[in-house]
Amino acid sequence: MSGVIDALVSHPSCDVLRRSELDDWLARNRRGLLFFVGDRPEGLDVAVVVRELATSYQDRLRVGLIDQRDEAAVMTRFGVVVMPAVVYMRDGQPAELVARMRDWPVFSQAADRLLEDAAPAPLAGGNA
Repeated sequence: MSGVIDALVSHPSCDVLRRSELDDWLARNRRGLLFFVGDRPEGLDVAVVVRELATSYQDRLRVGLIDQRDEAAVMTRFGVVVMPAVVYMRDGQPAELVARMRDWPVFSQAADRLLEDAAPAPLAGGNA
């Protein structure tokens, strides 16, 4: 792993998830982020953002880092077409998705909506 991914993994709000652990993790976490790093260099940039989200939202938002060995097997289940991708999860279901590197407000406003139970607004750029 890279230093950036190691820093995310060591964050107290982050769990590394294998496919077999996903349903249990989703049941325990009403609100959370699933992070698909992928194999593109920008995945490391998004990892920095995800770590900052975990820090900013502390105990209110857990991060599930999908183990890279399982990404391809579960990406379609969560609507992921391209990686890196952050899927904002509400009650076990995808609420919003941000693919590729975006500006901080795109990530943080999606987190705010998730935690405020507001209806998600479409994100420009979405999964393209």
